[in-house]
Amino acid sequence: MKEMKKYIIALLTVVSFTILSCSESFLELPLQQAVENSEALTNLEDFESSITGLYNEISGSEYYGRYMLLIPDVMADDVKQNAQANRIEDYAEHIVRVSDGDANSLWTTMYAGINGANAIINSEVVVPDAVQDEQNHIIGEAYALRGLIYFDMVRFFAQHYTFTADASHLGVPIVLEFDSTGEPSRNSVNEVYNQVISDMTMAISLMDSDSRSGNSNTLSSTSVKALLARVYLYKEDWSNAEAMATDVIGSGEYNLVSNANYYDLWTNDNSSESIFEISMTEADNVGGGGLAGLYLPEIFGDYLPSNDVVSLYETEDARLSTFEEDPLLIGEFAPYRMIKYPDINGFDNVKVIRLAEVYLIRAEARAELGTNVAGAQDDLDAVHQRAVAAAADNADTGDALDDAIFLERRLELAFEGQRLWDLMRKKMDVVRTNCTSQTCLIPYASETVILPIPQNETDVNPNIEQNPGY
Repeated sequence: MKEMKKYIIALLTVVSFTILSCSESFLELPLQQAVENSEALTNLEDFESSITGLYNEISGSEYYGRYMLLIPDVMADDVKQNAQANRIEDYAEHIVRVSDGDANSLWTTMYAGINGANAIINSEVVVPDAVQDEQNHIIGEAYALRGLIYFDMVRFFAQHYTFTADASHLGVPIVLEFDSTGEPSRNSVNEVYNQVISDMTMAISLMDSDSRSGNSNTLSSTSVKALLARVYLYKEDWSNAEAMATDVIGSGEYNLVSNANYYDLWTNDNSSESIFEISMTEADNVGGGGLAGLYLPEIFGDYLPSNDVVSLYETEDARLSTFEEDPLLIGEFAPYRMIKYPDINGFDNVKVIRLAEVYLIRAEARAELGTNVAGAQDDLDAVHQRAVAAAADNADTGDALDDAIFLERRLELAFEGQRLWDLMRKKMDVVRTNCTSQTCLIPYASETVILPIPQNETDVNPNIEQNPGY
């Protein structure tokens, strides 16, 4: 009995994720479950189990396993619905309702992850000096993951950072400690970004600076810098975006996959270019619930690449290997499938951030700063000439350089969940050409480009304000 009790205590933090995910709201834990998860942490092994549980929590199909990448893409212009599509079609048509189950799943899963991270961060367990660095690294991972989750949340449920001049518009509630009776209001987008930056900066200070040793499934201090570079880019803090990206590129830990081996990015896990990716294994049992299921005809095949984005690639572009002609597609749906996620069993690791994106972050930051235009051109060339080996060196400046970098982001990061937010931060409309949707133009600042606060949340929390239009 004592051994069984010890086992249950050690797994309490992991199990709490499941409890939270099944709750009506992240605020609605029954009293008998309302025990601070940090109390379950008694030794280093408990910390290791807890951080593993946190990685597992964000890998599910309701988060990084599918919807984190798919929802923002179907809401933009690179993805179109197949004729028989019947999954998240309300997102593609921009008619999501407050009762939407997928928005609710995102919300509750994200706060479940935040709760798990808080448990690790707030634990007061003292471990022996011999394993102090290991504990600090795990706590650093928890800070980084909490920052990542808040960054994802504020993009889904709030307008982009520069929507208001001081980012004072509504973001999401910042919850840093367990409180079973809490009814938090929404913090501003600026406050959420400050929290994200604080968490990721703290993570870097706590984490081991050693190389990832060929494993991008867990976070290192360098991979957190890559994520932080993305955050600074979205904030338009160009100096810090450039600095973080430079640290990552200069670390020497990552290398772009070659032109000849480009498609290996999508068939192999932990490539030399992958900075952070979510592990998807047989044990996860994703099956058709993963990204592959929504793109591949062997499963659901609900979504297809739009012909207009495919037409933007040069004929010798190695990235065309991520498209495959399907002779069964007819009419306006012909002829391509997207095969960045080729495993029908859903075992493809989900790429969160790659070195190619870091080059493009630095290129954009340098172009915006205007102090190293040649460096911006070189960074753009690193990505473009990897894809098109015979391409000439870039010689654009000013707006033309900005446009070239923006186009390269579209081509390189297509179907990786970034297009919608790139359009938003650039204050651009979503324009769907050769449109198969009922909604072919979504104007910039439309209320439908962000998700509703789930009705389950607003029903139990009188202090949380709903997004306009819902």
